Amino acid sequence: MHLMSFFCVCMPHAICIPQKIVLKVCINCQKCKRDLLGVVTKFTGIDEIAVDIEKGTLTVVGTVDPACLTKKIRKSGKMAEIISVGPPKPPEKKPEPKPLPACCNNCQIAVGAAFISNENIFCSIL
Repeated sequence: MHLMSFFCVCMPHAICIPQKIVLKVCINCQKCKRDLLGVVTKFTGIDEIAVDIEKGTLTVVGTVDPACLTKKIRKSGKMAEIISVGPPKPPEKKPEPKPLPACCNNCQIAVGAAFISNENIFCSIL
């Protein structure tokens, strides 16, 4: 059995930590991009894919083996070269909503820029 084919079959199960893989690829047009995405999307364990035609890069985030990914892209007839492999960026934290003023704790229904509370008290502070 060829070592590389064994590596590509067994390795995706061993990688459990998501990683960000950046590949240099030859993308000349939308057809090249579509063909490239067709090859890449067949892999399991991919969380995110980004293609930058201007820079000629493919960014994949997930639990995919970079060597196996590169091999499949090359097998499809496209040039591919690994630029970097590392941990993905942590997700951006969403800002927490600001609490309502003390007089508006019972407000529930928004009506334009004003609120109506459960006791039918009109509140226009916001």
